[in-house]
Amino acid sequence: MIIRKAIVSNFNDALKLVKNTGSAAVVHGLLAKNGVLNTIVIEKIDNRAANILKQEVISVGAAAAISENVSRFKKGVSDTVLFATINQTEKLINKLRLQPFGLKEIASKLDNTVSKKKVFKYGEEILDLSNPVVMGIVNMDPNSFSGDGLTDSDKALKQAIEFERFGARVIDMGAESSRPGVNLVDARTEIRRLLPALKKIRKSVKIPISVDTYKYETAKAALDEGADIVNDIFALRRGKERLAKLIADTKAGVILMHMKGIPKNMQMSPEYKNCTSEVYEFLAQRKEYAVGFGIKEERIAVDPGPGFGKTVKHNVELIKNIDVFSTLGAVVGAVSRKRFVKALAGEDKISFIAANFLAAFCGADIIRVHDVKETVNVLKIVEAFRRA
Repeated sequence: MIIRKAIVSNFNDALKLVKNTGSAAVVHGLLAKNGVLNTIVIEKIDNRAANILKQEVISVGAAAAISENVSRFKKGVSDTVLFATINQTEKLINKLRLQPFGLKEIASKLDNTVSKKKVFKYGEEILDLSNPVVMGIVNMDPNSFSGDGLTDSDKALKQAIEFERFGARVIDMGAESSRPGVNLVDARTEIRRLLPALKKIRKSVKIPISVDTYKYETAKAALDEGADIVNDIFALRRGKERLAKLIADTKAGVILMHMKGIPKNMQMSPEYKNCTSEVYEFLAQRKEYAVGFGIKEERIAVDPGPGFGKTVKHNVELIKNIDVFSTLGAVVGAVSRKRFVKALAGEDKISFIAANFLAAFCGADIIRVHDVKETVNVLKIVEAFRRA
């Protein structure tokens, strides 16, 4: 006889274990749902709703951590952590749909949280995210923080072609540095740097092209030349309605990033009470804003913005918890050559490759990198683990 632990990271892991027992096929799915634990945080829930939630959680055999204020019948809101298997979660959702005090909305959000499928669409195309993909960075700004800024469109073209050959699935072009302390440039300068290379690259590569900009004028010029995605570090806070409508009308994809402050001051003692929670709330609000102007959910990806208004500790927390953001859509992991990686492990290329690997392993779907060939190779390890 052998008694050992089993590692279950997802439903497929549990299903494989169940099938290996030789049990009847009819019970495979049901039993596997009992083998996967969902841990869900519900913040700022009405205490009256929390009281009912606690009773319903107990009724389905799950568990929840509830504030003492709830049992003392104090008014206000509090936070809750729910621990439930897939089966228990499904039963709980059905029960909460019948309850007052906002629990119907919580049921709907719970359902979305546990069943959301990640899709990222641009134009009429869909980016396959069954495994993490690499987004190769082509910098057209001589002041790039990473030191690889190009001013020659032919060199940019050569780099983009190489990236596609190495296995990149997206090209991300930028013409304005966003390094800490930098002054931002105007749209005319950005367009002048960007367009000559973009025109050449669009004619030569088949993979989608993302343009790293938050300006309406730059985005329009790029989309007119065949760009597919707008990568916006301000998450539509600068381009606002005008940029949002442009993205919706052209059916482009959009990446919404979190940044505390602006590049010039974002690293001046950034503080958070709960970094992951605050970044998630911000991105959820910006996604809602984008959807409000007609951008379809499947065309929206999110980037928690490591390095943009965060300390080393904040950045590590975000990468460790990056899969949390998957309920908002495809998740971009952009850690390549960031200062926090240098602070942790030095400036050796291996440190940056390791950071890219960890972002993917922890749940990011699109890994934005400078070192394309190396990252594509190491992500094959993540792919192998997902297949196992």
